[in-house]
Amino acid sequence: MLSAAESMETTDVSPLNVEQLLNSTERSTKVEKEIPLTLDVGSLAAFDISAIDSAKMGTGKERSKFLKDLTRDNTQLLFNAIFNLPTTVVERSVCVNLPRPTTRLPREKKIPVDKTLTKWEAFAKKKGIQKKKRTRMVYDEVAKEYRPRFGYNKAGSDKEQNWVVEVPANGDPYKDWLGEKEDKKKENVAKNELKRLQNVSKAVKGQSEDISRHVKQVHKSTASLGKFQEKVKNEKKAKEKGKTRKFAPVTGDSTGEKEKSLALISKIASGTVSVNKEKAANKELGATIKRKREEEDSKKSKRRSKMGIKAQSNHFDKKKRQVSRPGGKSKPSRG
Repeated sequence: MLSAAESMETTDVSPLNVEQLLNSTERSTKVEKEIPLTLDVGSLAAFDISAIDSAKMGTGKERSKFLKDLTRDNTQLLFNAIFNLPTTVVERSVCVNLPRPTTRLPREKKIPVDKTLTKWEAFAKKKGIQKKKRTRMVYDEVAKEYRPRFGYNKAGSDKEQNWVVEVPANGDPYKDWLGEKEDKKKENVAKNELKRLQNVSKAVKGQSEDISRHVKQVHKSTASLGKFQEKVKNEKKAKEKGKTRKFAPVTGDSTGEKEKSLALISKIASGTVSVNKEKAANKELGATIKRKREEEDSKKSKRRSKMGIKAQSNHFDKKKRQVSRPGGKSKPSRG
C-alpha cells in the first residue's frame, strides 16, 4: 500500500482557474439574440419570433440538442427579466412582485352569471337595507339566561310549551286557542316553503330562457338562418317575435287590388275618412319651401360654374400671350 505522501505525489491535481469559472458563469447568464424576445413576465411566458435555420437544426440528436439549447437560452432571458423585478421578503423567503399579464388568454370556464335575486333581496337592495349578522345566543326573559336563537332549547321555548293560554277579554272561551297557535305556526312554515319554491322556480325559468335564447341565436347564425339546422331531441320550435309585414303579390289576379281600390274610393267619397286639414296644409307648405330652396341652390351653383370657366379661360389666354413673345419673358410691369 502507498502512503499518503506517496499518493499525493503520484496524483496530478490541476489548479482551479477562478477567472475561467467566472467567465463560464457570466456567459451562461448573458444571452444575445438578433431579435429580442417578447416577454410577458406576469404570465411567466416568452415568445421567440426569430426564424429557425433548418441547416443548423439538423436531424435526430442534433435537432434535439439544438432545441434544448434554444429553450435554455430563452428561459434564461425570462429569468433575467424576473430577477430585475422588485423583491420582498415574506417569512424569510425572497418573493418577486410580478406585473400584470399582457397576454390575453382564453377562459377555461364561462363568465359567472349573477345569481337571480329573491323578492326580499331585490326589495332590500332597492330600499338600501343592509344585512346584519345576528348573534347566536339571545337572552331569554322567562328563563333569565342566554340561550341559542334556534334549535334545541332555544330562547322562548318555555313560553311555547306552556299548557295554559290566556284568553283575551273579548275572546271566545270555548275556542281552541292552543290549536289556533299550532295552526298559525304550521301556516307560517308552509308560507315560507312556498316562497322558497317560487324563488327556485324563478331562477330555473330565467336559466331556461337564457339557454333557449342562445340556442335560437346559434341557429340563426347560419347562412340559411337555421332553416336546415338539425334539431335537438324534444326541442320546441322557436317562436318568431315581432310583427311580420305581408305584401300583396305583384303578379297574378288583379281582382283583389281592384276591390281594394274601389273600397278606398267609396270610403273617401262617403266622407267617413277623417283628414287633418291643418297637417296636410303644413306638409304641402314645407314641400313648397324645400322645392324653392333647391331651385335657388341650383341657380347659385350654375352661376359659380360659369364664373369659374370664364376666369380659367382668361388665365390660359394670358399664359399663351406670354409664351408667344420672344424669350418667353413677360412684359415688365409699370412703375
